[in-house]
Amino acid sequence: MVLAPEQIPKGKAAPAGRRWPRWRRWRVLLIVLATVVAVVLASVAYTVIRYETRPHPGAKAIGSAVNNFRHSGSSTTDSYGLPSAGVYTLHGQGSERISFPPNSQQDGAVMPATVKYLPGNCWRWHIDYNTAHAEEFVFCPTAAGLAQPTNINVQNWNYGAFSVSDTSTVTCPSGTIVLPREASAGQDVSWSCQETNTSVAGVGHSATKARIVGLETLRIGSTDVPAVHELQDTTVSGSQTGTVTENWWFDVTNGLPLRIDRQIVIHTDSPLGTITYTESGSWQMASLTPRT
Repeated sequence: MVLAPEQIPKGKAAPAGRRWPRWRRWRVLLIVLATVVAVVLASVAYTVIRYETRPHPGAKAIGSAVNNFRHSGSSTTDSYGLPSAGVYTLHGQGSERISFPPNSQQDGAVMPATVKYLPGNCWRWHIDYNTAHAEEFVFCPTAAGLAQPTNINVQNWNYGAFSVSDTSTVTCPSGTIVLPREASAGQDVSWSCQETNTSVAGVGHSATKARIVGLETLRIGSTDVPAVHELQDTTVSGSQTGTVTENWWFDVTNGLPLRIDRQIVIHTDSPLGTITYTESGSWQMASLTPRT
């Protein structure tokens, strides 16, 4: 015999071997489902709130870059063909955007760029676009011109509840010359490098066709500085696809970058469709005297 609902003592389980009435089983199921839905909605709301209130990366402080330089062990003794080591101040603007998960960043209006000497008569150019995005190039003066063995781009995306870090490394063959020593207007230069990315499986390739636009004069602080203007058009293929268009202005005496304008579009295939990264910006050096 099955007990009627009013015969079951409140707060007690049904007797062994007997079942709760159907209406009560449904009520328990609905309570469980409602609890699960509430937890899911709360998690979604938490994620959305964290995303909307996430802090955005600000400008990298010049003083912080100077402090890092002082503790890096880099010599500040000038050497022929090398720019002075230390932290330079750049003025500029720029932005980066990723299509999925959607996010964006802004470059600082003031950016520190550090020159550090390396073994083998090379030097590293490290620029902090903001506190979450940095890029560096290694340059080596040679008899043929300015060689560039590596280029590394490091970026962090904050989504509030989680963050995503990404490092892209471009490795060029030994002796890759990006700026001829005797550069002249109309001169063409090309190079091809291998690229890896910590967020993407496989290997990519970047093929650059560059042209020397000519010799120009830039106003750096209160000084007129002769510069070689070079236009670089890069096609990215392999694990990622896209284009990079950059205008570089190099100091004619040592190859120090004085100004860069850039436009970048990179596509990455994913199970959720194509993810597109775009970047644009420009900066120019404020002074030829670095802080040390």
